Amino acid sequence: MSATSDDRFRNALSRWVTAVLAVPTVALSALLVFVVERCAGPWVAVVLGGIWVFAGVVLFDAAWFTPNRQSWAAFYGFRKAIGRESEILTAAWENVTRAPGLDGWPYSLWVQQSASLNAYAAPTRIVAVTSWAIVTLRPRRLEAVLAHELGHHVAGDQRLRLLAAWSAIPGTVVKRLAAAAGRPFGALGRAAIVIRFVLALGLLTTLYFVLADTTGRPVAVSLCALFAVEPLTAAARSRRAEFAADRFAADLGYGRDLAVALRRWQRDYSPPTGLLAVRLRWYGGHPPIADRLRALRTQHGHGGSGRSGPPD
Repeated sequence: MSATSDDRFRNALSRWVTAVLAVPTVALSALLVFVVERCAGPWVAVVLGGIWVFAGVVLFDAAWFTPNRQSWAAFYGFRKAIGRESEILTAAWENVTRAPGLDGWPYSLWVQQSASLNAYAAPTRIVAVTSWAIVTLRPRRLEAVLAHELGHHVAGDQRLRLLAAWSAIPGTVVKRLAAAAGRPFGALGRAAIVIRFVLALGLLTTLYFVLADTTGRPVAVSLCALFAVEPLTAAARSRRAEFAADRFAADLGYGRDLAVALRRWQRDYSPPTGLLAVRLRWYGGHPPIADRLRALRTQHGHGGSGRSGPPD
């Protein structure tokens, strides 16, 4: 099988796995609409369903059909590059998109004012990087970070990402309301994780008994199970996207430089320990840096202890 065939097979398999991981999100939203219909009546379900559809129309129009990058950038807190930033960012982007088959012009470059290392891939083909990264990272490492964010746009179909975001709206609203109930416990530090877990179990148990008589036990059990499973699959889907973006950057020749940038980020942020580490392992949308470095080393021979130059 040729390299091109391997890439096509890998991309097709990745899309199928991503689609499977999205099933609980779609099922949760659909079941929530059904539960509303059974509990509050068809008219309430029609109104909420109409709001959901309208939100999807607005989302696709703003992010795909008639995109307004200025509005999206303002929403995320990005700004245009100024002075020397613009020169550095433009030169780095031109180097990244110089590879055959890549076209950099449809993308818009932005800056987040921050004193830390980070970068973002936002709707309407926005690529943003922190001001610190622009002025501090060496050119190849900045290019590696940009290549990773470009990978988020190229490695996955943006229309599918928008569809996934839209399908998650009902579940996201309910989960955020539940999370608000546990937010006051954040002041308790590490104990907050245990308290929130117990609170979540209590909410799910209460939900089951409230719905069992109204919707039937199978529906109540299914809804509670989806509330427990969907955050895991959503996080897994997000982590797969990170690995895919890393792989895209490495395929462009930035594997070693991306590994150095990741290690720089690892030095600046203390890794979580205890229950917080366990929580992030299962529910975090970003894989641990050590896992990303291991994947780069395994797949592309990068990410080991060797460096492509002196430390930053």
